[in-house]
Amino acid sequence: MYLDGNRAQKDAVIAQMKEWLAELSNASNWQLLFIAGTLFLHEQDYKEALKHLHQQLQLDVMALVVQIFLAMHRPDLARKQVASMQEQDDDATLTKLSNAWVGLVEGGEKCQEALYEFQELGERYSMSLVLLNSMALANLHMGKLDEAERLLQDAISKSSSDPNTLANLVVCYQHLRKPADVIARYTNQLLALAPDHPWAAKYAELQAGFDRCEAQFSKA
Repeated sequence: MYLDGNRAQKDAVIAQMKEWLAELSNASNWQLLFIAGTLFLHEQDYKEALKHLHQQLQLDVMALVVQIFLAMHRPDLARKQVASMQEQDDDATLTKLSNAWVGLVEGGEKCQEALYEFQELGERYSMSLVLLNSMALANLHMGKLDEAERLLQDAISKSSSDPNTLANLVVCYQHLRKPADVIARYTNQLLALAPDHPWAAKYAELQAGFDRCEAQFSKA
């Protein structure tokens, strides 16, 4: 309901979730807390999300906390959370994914280590959209643009409407200096399919600002 709804529906979902969280009987329901944290992460209400999640020890919840810390631009706290996950189960898929995602943010040699982690998971299971995009990002960070493009083309062949793949393709093609019409095609597709995607929302904000400035100069 939250992901598919308009703003009024999203607000109704959040209000209902807050009612459930206020019930003492739900304080130990980690599945409910996990869903609540996911909603608050989408709302960028990180303080509210962490209030309910920070003491939970389930790997699912701990991995979500890692994502929240990364969204807050606090890789130091995310790294500490990953260390706690490693103490609990170093070989768990969520632990490995979280460790690799933090490595991408930390940059440098960590990007290569993250790439190895993603490749290992892909060989163990299958190359999902998440893994293909993660591997592409690692290659982008390391300046391996052609390899990043190959991985993103693999991802787009699996799902032509995945917002993350579209956003990453636009960034990759900008660096590769692809023709403007090619970049525009993917950009417009992303804006139409997922206007609330963080990249799309920021693009729309910057475009609106540019249009305002252009209008002011035109009047002058």
